[in-house]
Amino acid sequence: MKAPHLPHDFAQANRADDLETLQREVSDVRRRAPEVGVQLPPVWVNSQQALLLQAAVEAEEPSLAAPLRTAIFRRLWRAQANIARPEDLAGSQQQAGVDPAEDRFLDPEQLERLTGWWRQELDRIPCMLAPSGARHLGLQDRAAVEAFVLGALHEPPPGPACR
Repeated sequence: MKAPHLPHDFAQANRADDLETLQREVSDVRRRAPEVGVQLPPVWVNSQQALLLQAAVEAEEPSLAAPLRTAIFRRLWRAQANIARPEDLAGSQQQAGVDPAEDRFLDPEQLERLTGWWRQELDRIPCMLAPSGARHLGLQDRAAVEAFVLGALHEPPPGPACR
């Protein structure tokens, strides 16, 4: 996990540098995608369990991974819920059609196998680079990625691409 020191509870406070990072990242999302309703959560909580759950579902039930990711993101960034709390993760699982009672998704050995690469501390936004130099940042929806790939052969498409 990139920031294991982040609190697990909204009653705790973030360090000043973490709060600055959170505000900068939210501001960046708002600038890049103003149509996405992102709210600044009261505290930047530890997302390790949410990330582990997402990785396990991605490996075991790939068809449920995108709905789960959407449910978790909406709980944190729209509803300002504490995704470090098991009950909030269970709510996200139910919303996505993932049975919260399935212990296999929280098996520590399996989660370690799936997520051990996190210790490499890679801090990158996925980016596609076209021969023209245009960049497509982030994990966007299929239509946006297809438009970028098709447009990368010629002129970059309008939308979420950087020049």
